[in-house]
Amino acid sequence: MYRKGLMIAMSFLLLAGCWDERLYKNSSVVTLVGIEGYVGAYKGYYAYPTSMTQDTEIIEAEGLSPREVRTNANLKVEQTLDLSELSTILISDHTARESIYELLDIYFRDPQNPISIKMALTDGDVKPFVDLTKDLTNSAGSYYQRFIESSEDNTYFPKVNLQEVGSMLFDQTIDIALPYFQLSEDKKHVVAGGLGLFTGPSFTGTVLTPSQSLTMLLLMNQKSKAARMSYLWQKDGKVNPITVDVLKVKRKWTVNEELRTIDMSYTIDVEVEEFPHDHLYKDEIFQDVQQMIEEKMQAEFEEVLRILQNQKSDTLGIGRYIRAYHPNMFKKEDWHTEFSSLLLKPKVDVKIIRTGVLR
Repeated sequence: MYRKGLMIAMSFLLLAGCWDERLYKNSSVVTLVGIEGYVGAYKGYYAYPTSMTQDTEIIEAEGLSPREVRTNANLKVEQTLDLSELSTILISDHTARESIYELLDIYFRDPQNPISIKMALTDGDVKPFVDLTKDLTNSAGSYYQRFIESSEDNTYFPKVNLQEVGSMLFDQTIDIALPYFQLSEDKKHVVAGGLGLFTGPSFTGTVLTPSQSLTMLLLMNQKSKAARMSYLWQKDGKVNPITVDVLKVKRKWTVNEELRTIDMSYTIDVEVEEFPHDHLYKDEIFQDVQQMIEEKMQAEFEEVLRILQNQKSDTLGIGRYIRAYHPNMFKKEDWHTEFSSLLLKPKVDVKIIRTGVLR
């Protein structure tokens, strides 16, 4: 009995350690990665906090491939680069014109990389966007991560990460759209420029404005915490601003296989958040304002759908819907061309259900 108890105690001692323990003190923990260039001439940027001052250090390296870029970057640091805390990847819009899968392959294959990494495109070279993080007191990657998540909450960016992007790159029935960052006029701040549209794994070169991005997300029925839209309402020769917040979206798609049309019905409930003119309690003004908002949204929906079809970018996942419910219409060989030829007929019905606490 004594021998049996001793063996059990020894087993616990052997199991007490962490066999895969990795000490951060032995690594440079990278939180932000930027990449630009093309096959055979890539350039990468790795931002990490220094161990002594916690200032952001940025390492630059070049290589034939993304993996060689990282290998060469390791030759320039006193501690091995550790990407287990990576939160954001920035990609130059020029580089994204080619397939971005080649850039992301090393992140999909390494089990130590988090799958929740955010991704974004930059207007031109990545370097200025990475350099802006040098003076931050917190991690460089979390700055862009918070930026993206804030825009997600305001329905300007879709909620996607590395894992979701990876799955959509291999799915011919839906395309990705990534956050697009620009620099302010003084080059000292980052500005959310909208969404970069993709067809398959490649950036089309077309960027939706923030307002168009919001409209696209409403078309996708992906309204987040807030979705504010502003317009100008004219009455008796005077112009008055009005801002509404979308509260609820109901979507119904009806497909006609013979005519190759999709009737896209949207019922949108909104709340008025700004209307200095007031008097919305008067039925005449209420109906006029509601109709104006409806007409504006209708035009915006039609415009965004036109852009998506022109760019052969099925970010709405219409291909998924067709393949699931109308497989006879789905052509796997060239869905993007098929998508661009469909007749999409949106119909927007706006209902103002709240006008504020004051009459």
